[in-house]
Amino acid sequence: MPTVLTILGTRPEIIKLSPVIPLLDQQFDHILVHSGQHYSYEVDAIFFEELDLPAPAYTLGVGSASHGEQTARILARLEPILLERRPDAVLVQGDTNTTMAGALCAAKLGIPLAHLEAGGRSFNRAMPEEQNRIIVDHIADLLLAADTIAADNLRREGLAEERIRVIGSTAIDAAQRHQARAAQASILEQLELRPGSYLALTVHRAENTMPDILPGMLRAINELAEEHTIVFPIHPRTDAAMQRQGLALSPRVRVCRPLGYLDTLRLVGAARALLTDSGGLQEEAAVLGTPLLIVRNETEWRYLVDAGVAVLIGNSYASILAGAREWLAPPALERLRAAPAPVRAGAAERAVAALADLVSTRRVA
Repeated sequence: MPTVLTILGTRPEIIKLSPVIPLLDQQFDHILVHSGQHYSYEVDAIFFEELDLPAPAYTLGVGSASHGEQTARILARLEPILLERRPDAVLVQGDTNTTMAGALCAAKLGIPLAHLEAGGRSFNRAMPEEQNRIIVDHIADLLLAADTIAADNLRREGLAEERIRVIGSTAIDAAQRHQARAAQASILEQLELRPGSYLALTVHRAENTMPDILPGMLRAINELAEEHTIVFPIHPRTDAAMQRQGLALSPRVRVCRPLGYLDTLRLVGAARALLTDSGGLQEEAAVLGTPLLIVRNETEWRYLVDAGVAVLIGNSYASILAGAREWLAPPALERLRAAPAPVRAGAAERAVAALADLVSTRRVA
């Protein structure tokens, strides 16, 4: 049986790979490696439990560090595993430091590499995630693109057609498969919320926690909290940035701990709207039918904006306030809610089938 090694290390990777991992376990001698890029229970271990995933065969324990040091730690700790196990292919997902380091390690050892969620582009080269995803796409042997927009991005960068497969998004598979279970989660009761009575908010991207952006964002959020109930599961990165910068939220913003996957789906699904800079939550909101206001200037999931289920409102004080007030008004909000979401199931199965083709082709060669 051929061997496939998957490396992951963050909450989004765990969620988006959750429909894929059981299929890999069935079809391959599958080795799961966790880098430890995320390592707390609230943003890591709870997702393995909720999604019924097996424990990783290897845990690298890299922890927090600068981009360079974290990438170097993953490379140094993953290379001996790849040399020992010699998998027929390595699978990475997304745009994290774990993704890039895993891809570099496989490519330098001549191991066929598959990139799940290839071709996503914000066209903002200042974002570490954008740098990671471009590097990985250009060294991968199999590019598993979520949609035709992503595939076109890859073609424009000169990547060969035979390397590209359009398969859909595994985040959609994960949300659809767990939607019924999430409906039973008790997070609304715990937070004393009624469906449709609040806005859900998440902010965690590195650029949004910088001193030139975060104060304005929080000022806008505090003003919106005078008009709406806002529930904010705060990410550790955002919490730490607020403390460093001496920033505070209005008492009217209902801050809570980071939530597990099922609680997050329930909170977002019952919200009047979601304000977020998260990539994964954009697609989860689309599956759940929740109007989506993206607090960024660009998005990798442009197809949701084009379909009319999401709008970009920027990340400045003025743009967030103006955009939220425009799109939370009933006629505009109902247009977002009524727009049909262009979601397609089955990405996990298509990804594993494409990976099997890659492995068989390379074995024959």
